Amino acid sequence: MSVPEDEQDPHAPLWPPLLATLGVLWVATQVREQKLVLSALATLVALPTLWRVVTRRWVRGDVLRGLAMGYLACHLPLLLGACSTLDRPECRIRLCMDGVLAGVPYVPWAGVLGTLLYWAWGTLSGGRRAL
Repeated sequence: MSVPEDEQDPHAPLWPPLLATLGVLWVATQVREQKLVLSALATLVALPTLWRVVTRRWVRGDVLRGLAMGYLACHLPLLLGACSTLDRPECRIRLCMDGVLAGVPYVPWAGVLGTLLYWAWGTLSGGRRAL
């Protein structure tokens, strides 16, 4: 009789690529190669998130909730840009638009990031049924 193999949880992260990316990040940090550090760090963050999106149990309403979270998250760069002008006295009375406009290029990226993060790390609540 054969011994049953350990079945890995399908929702567990991929440890070998994560550890390899962490090793590349450490080496790149030691040799001070900035482009390699940034790409390894982005991969280290993106790989588990995308893995969770692909392997998660989807429930009714997840797509709409994820898009709503992206809509809310896309306003954060505008809010941070507006808050960056509060230290100027002339901007306390009325809003200075240069700070708000500085956050505009980051709006689509913040929306996509908010949607992906909700889909990757959002938990199932008790009353929802899985599809």
